[in-house]
Amino acid sequence: MTSRAFTKHAEQRARDRSIPEIAVWLLDHCGVREPAGGGTERIYFDKRAWREVERLLGPWRLNKMEQLRRVYSVVSGEGAVVTVAYKDQ
Repeated sequence: MTSRAFTKHAEQRARDRSIPEIAVWLLDHCGVREPAGGGTERIYFDKRAWREVERLLGPWRLNKMEQLRRVYSVVSGEGAVVTVAYKDQ
């Protein structure tokens, strides 16, 4: 589903944290991007980005996917996902 390559570290973190590929796809298509240092980019959902997710998926699925709102990824300058995690609440 995702159009990005994952590093081995990112694959392991996604498994460890039970973050599905759809989360990274949604981040790529709807997320806010900001520089994260060292040529990397952090992608996350803010309120506006999450409204776009709601528009794409509809509210019927979101009640089961609310935890995805806290997901973020770090992407290398070459475009590979370096890690994925949940923001602290």
